[in-house]
Amino acid sequence: MPFRRLAQIAVVFGVLAVGIWVVRGKKWELLRKPTEVAAKSSPAIKPRSAADIIPQLNNPTKRKGVSMKELLEGKVPQLSQVEIDTFLQNQGRSTTNLLAASRLLKDLKYAREATAADPKNPMAQLELVLRGETTEEKSAALIAFREAAPGNSLGDYLAAHQAFENGNTAAAGTALLQSLDNPLYADYSQQIVAGSEQAFRDAGYDASAAAGAAMFSLTLNHIPSLMGVSNNLKALQDEFIRSADFDAAEPTVIIGLTLGQRIQDQGPYLIDQLSGVAIEKKFLQQLDPLTLAGPGGQTAGARMEVLDAKILEIKDLGSRFTPAFAQADDATQARYLAMVKADGELAAMRWLVNGK
Repeated sequence: MPFRRLAQIAVVFGVLAVGIWVVRGKKWELLRKPTEVAAKSSPAIKPRSAADIIPQLNNPTKRKGVSMKELLEGKVPQLSQVEIDTFLQNQGRSTTNLLAASRLLKDLKYAREATAADPKNPMAQLELVLRGETTEEKSAALIAFREAAPGNSLGDYLAAHQAFENGNTAAAGTALLQSLDNPLYADYSQQIVAGSEQAFRDAGYDASAAAGAAMFSLTLNHIPSLMGVSNNLKALQDEFIRSADFDAAEPTVIIGLTLGQRIQDQGPYLIDQLSGVAIEKKFLQQLDPLTLAGPGGQTAGARMEVLDAKILEIKDLGSRFTPAFAQADDATQARYLAMVKADGELAAMRWLVNGK
């Protein structure tokens, strides 16, 4: 089946995500155009030189280094090679730390080191599935990832993505059917954020600045693949319906709804919520409103109302978040960042803006 371009996916997101720029600054653009960002990667905040850093390596001066206002505007600081080397020396070359270093420096050698040291670690293999430089590297990493985490449905979805790209619809269908038996959906993004936060702390950023910089430096590389899978799955469903093969069409609806709900239920960030809603609505909107299709026995019509209400809530929270955060004291901002880790970004925003 034809694979729709990432730009087309962004159009779907754009319909739902009005207001999200206020919340995450240019984070959405990083998701939409990862290749362009990599090509134009110039630090918004100039890293300190080695001469400035070396005297502070043992006991770095604690400082904010970057304001939350700058982070919301997409001005995320970048750590230097010297700072990353010191972080790994101080904290050890664990899988989490190596993957954080790989993301922060945009250097795959650290991810490859992690997979070589711990080849059965699914988090390390997933990094190469998403960021590998060749088709062969990505394919080998995907096999290793699914072997290391056989119960993680993200592996099934990524296998379907690769199969669709290779024109192998049968293999994609097999992987998607397998996903129904694997309710866990884990992308390990929070672990990478935790490692990045420690790197910023080691470089001298205070706790809140380090937490904020780590969160805003994250890109969710798997989301475009999942959107591509949903688009190809929807195209398959349309073909089955055109040929009046309704028995074959039914599983595509179940898989699509399940994918959208899992991303919302288990993804910690707003981008997860918006992506999951977009996917789920894609498969709900063609059903009879009285069809049982939502969690807890909800009808398709009732579930659509829930999802529409969620989008309206996110728009409202997005419009009020920046002034609420700007007026908050340091303790409140720190608690917000802690809540993002514990309860997810949407829950943390509700607490900050609405006090609940």
